[in-house]
Amino acid sequence: MTDGWWGRVVQTGKTAAWAGSSAALALVALPLFLIASVGSDAVTAGCASAATQTQAGHAAGADSRTTAGQAHIDLPLAQADVPPPVPPSSLTAAPWTYPVPAPATVTARFGQSGSHWVRGHTGIDFAPPAGTPVFATTDGVVLAVVPASAGHPFGTFVTVLHADNIVTVYAHLSAATPTRGQQVSTGDPIGKVGSTGNSTGPHLHFEVRPQIGGRHLPVNPEPYLSTALVPAAGPAPAALTVSAVDCFVPTGGGVQLPHLAQQMTPTIRRLVADCPQLPPAWVQAQVAAESSWNPGAWSTDSNGGAAGLYQLNRAAWQSVEGAAGSWAPGRKPPPGHPVWEPGTHLRVGVTFTCRNLRQMTAHLAAHPSKKIRPLDAMAVCHVAGCSRVTHSTTGIPTPGEAGCGPKCVNTIHAYLNNIHRHLPAA
Repeated sequence: MTDGWWGRVVQTGKTAAWAGSSAALALVALPLFLIASVGSDAVTAGCASAATQTQAGHAAGADSRTTAGQAHIDLPLAQADVPPPVPPSSLTAAPWTYPVPAPATVTARFGQSGSHWVRGHTGIDFAPPAGTPVFATTDGVVLAVVPASAGHPFGTFVTVLHADNIVTVYAHLSAATPTRGQQVSTGDPIGKVGSTGNSTGPHLHFEVRPQIGGRHLPVNPEPYLSTALVPAAGPAPAALTVSAVDCFVPTGGGVQLPHLAQQMTPTIRRLVADCPQLPPAWVQAQVAAESSWNPGAWSTDSNGGAAGLYQLNRAAWQSVEGAAGSWAPGRKPPPGHPVWEPGTHLRVGVTFTCRNLRQMTAHLAAHPSKKIRPLDAMAVCHVAGCSRVTHSTTGIPTPGEAGCGPKCVNTIHAYLNNIHRHLPAA
């Protein structure tokens, strides 16, 4: 996907609900859109020393384990486990934001592997230009501010404690502005993007570390950012001659199906037997784009919230299951609701998406000037409402067309890019 609008790097994150009756079922709780996966073939220089430091600093043992359903990497960070300046129970949950402005270009994901990491990647690498502001992702209190002169592979970095005893890490900064014990709110500036420590170019290495087994260990940040807003666009990204990645943390090479996706493959194949236009690989990719295959994913929106693998809202669920499958308006479905059960959720989700797919296939057959593919049109229905397809000239609205503003357009493009990123190569 290097030509046309598929190759664009666009704004990511959750978009606001949009007006229009056709968008009433639109699923506006969006996932993390990792739409700029930059290759790392050229990134070798300067990483050997990081490997040596990592091996010396951590005992041998399993890198990745699963605790309470969360895959984590057993790589402690002393600055995430320092005694907190306030009791973690005193911190309250708040909305999340991305740690860098749009377009939030990603050059490395959690769990990747490569020659420049001794273990899997413990976070996400964003690559805006040097000097771009870095923001606190949610309310919290600063645990540690470490200068590059300390010699840590993360260079200058900041750790922040949040509600539920979660710690976030912001590494390779060119400057850090807060002090230990300082209270920060969602979106507060805490530093600037740099390339300090073991780094191949300006970028932010961002981690999320809940407490697991008495230590704060890194987990995939994607679910935490799945409903996060993206701060206003910063300066245009500088052209990179090499991938901007850190040399300290891990991954596993390529997009790999999560265990649940592999487990549910027979179910998906059975469900799409009645909808042959819908490939099983598309179902797997769309669910990955929506929830990263987390069956308990939940995010709030103006329609009352979106739940489960497909991030279905109440109206979408009701459109398939009727009132018997509903839940209280504006509330999170209760524990034990079928929306949380993967097999049931996939049945409803595939039914819902197949219905939109058939509607879009018929519409495009009647409007051959629209060159969008039916599966892509179905995805637009899913994220923004079918009116965005039917009321636009090409099937992908431009700003101001089909009631879709710039943020709506960017969200549609990012969503489609994210689905295609998870599809197997043709």
